[in-house]
Amino acid sequence: MPQPTCAVAITDTDHASLVAGPQVVRQWRAAIDIELAERAGRTALMRARHQGPLRIQRVFYPETNGCAHVYLLHPPGGLVVGDELLISLHAATAAHGLLTTPSAGKIYTVHGLRHSDAATTQTQSVSLTLDAGSICEWLPQETIVFNGANARLNTHVKAAAGALFCVWDIVCLGRPASDETFDDGVVEQVLQIHIDDRPVLIERNRIAGGEPFMQAPWGLQGAGSFGTLVASVSLSRDQVDALLEDLNHRWPNAKWGLTQKKQLFIARYLGPSAAECRYGFIVIWTLLRPLMLDCEAVEPRIWNT
Repeated sequence: MPQPTCAVAITDTDHASLVAGPQVVRQWRAAIDIELAERAGRTALMRARHQGPLRIQRVFYPETNGCAHVYLLHPPGGLVVGDELLISLHAATAAHGLLTTPSAGKIYTVHGLRHSDAATTQTQSVSLTLDAGSICEWLPQETIVFNGANARLNTHVKAAAGALFCVWDIVCLGRPASDETFDDGVVEQVLQIHIDDRPVLIERNRIAGGEPFMQAPWGLQGAGSFGTLVASVSLSRDQVDALLEDLNHRWPNAKWGLTQKKQLFIARYLGPSAAECRYGFIVIWTLLRPLMLDCEAVEPRIWNT
């Protein structure tokens, strides 16, 4: 059955750049507004309004339950000075969407500008609004923050009671493969989860390159990558212990933290590799999905390319 869709394109502005002489910041704003709804037994893309270089490649249906796998494409591949990336999703009752990205996001270096200047920030904001009875899985690949960047990463889940979700956020500081450490720049990361307009989890991290926090035992402990996964599912103490043992066996050089906080299960990673974090989160998601949704995990095929 054809999917009802609506796509509206708005003319792009020039890509962000610095010009010679007085410092002028030209921002490139990209945004997409997505609506998913159940139609004839599967989830349909009802709306995908976009501004700038942010698109949906297409919707895939690799599962028998009608779950829509949605791939978000950002052709520039990253954010430079002043850029802003806005992603908003509304999932209606009975809709089930799994959203991911085909590659890692990148936050590039800000040269010659004060990190305190708000105009130089590179911002990615994700807003997920979930009606009762809807399901959303927000499983993007990692965000690589280059040395000298000025990044703001915001994720906000606004769920009605009865909605189900699994979201993760993975950050890599610098480029370990190129021996680039993160000794200059700023990353601010905010994660908010509201259920029926009540805040159930609010976290804010601020990491400034080269500060003691990056090496301190109460901070990043020298790790270059970190991640958080949150799912609306409950695990028993035995299940948590078995999962933690499995993760520690697979990746003994990483630090894993698993917490059951009322209706939320929270997993955390601190270690040397964003890829390692992502593989670990996939292991966790594979365990959680049958418990949360009563169906097996089906990985987006883009993860294997």
